[in-house]
Amino acid sequence: MQKTISRTAQRPFTTSVPRSRLVVVAVKPTKAADFRSLSEPEILNKLGSLRTELASVRFLQRTRGISEVKPGEQQNPDPEKVPKANLNKHLKKQVAQLMTILRERQIKEGITRKEALQIERAVALSSGRAL
Repeated sequence: MQKTISRTAQRPFTTSVPRSRLVVVAVKPTKAADFRSLSEPEILNKLGSLRTELASVRFLQRTRGISEVKPGEQQNPDPEKVPKANLNKHLKKQVAQLMTILRERQIKEGITRKEALQIERAVALSSGRAL
């Protein structure tokens, strides 16, 4: 005879807002197929813009919406400017999808990972950005 363990005794969902008023807004997930039609320069531009957006989202999440720090002034967090926590995950996933597509194309051309890194460094140096 097996014992059955009841898993219904979980912590109940509690909030100050009634459940009828809760609105769940989900970011539409992207698929790698959405990016496959882009050319390499378009993918690199998109990758750069997503990385800068990811950095700004992380900054706003850590500072709780305070975008400018002014010394000597009392600053209160602005909940309106704080991005949703799932946006960080969504942006990281898009960056990973774009990098995967780039690497798949490099493999198809026969470029090794070491050669790809050398090309990326050369492009970064010529454009004046850090790698």
